[in-house]
Amino acid sequence: MIEWTKDYSVQIEHLDQDHQALFAALNRFYEGIQKCATNDNLEILLTDLIQYAKVHFQNEEAFMLKIGFDGLEAHKKEHEAFSGLVLDYLNRFKKGTAPASYEVTHYIMDWITKHIKREDMQYAKFAGKK
Repeated sequence: MIEWTKDYSVQIEHLDQDHQALFAALNRFYEGIQKCATNDNLEILLTDLIQYAKVHFQNEEAFMLKIGFDGLEAHKKEHEAFSGLVLDYLNRFKKGTAPASYEVTHYIMDWITKHIKREDMQYAKFAGKK
């Protein structure tokens, strides 16, 4: 569904690895939907994606703090908004009021790819100048 390319590289190895792991987690969720996995399995896959995103966001924010990136607070708000929406979806999915769908995976994919190319590239450029 989503393939890592050098276009997504922020030139910071551990954060690139985090992004690659996010792509892999999203692909596992997408594959679960394609293969008609049980709701329990889909819940596990989505929970894994959310937990990894949380760890990655913490890593990324710590890096931005370390380099003195002045866009940190705005970046954190982006992370919080995304996390809130995806957690809300997970809760609705657990209650049976939201289906596992391609639309959800496409939303997550679209958010992650645009976030990397727009927002993450800002701290990457800042770090490259230091």
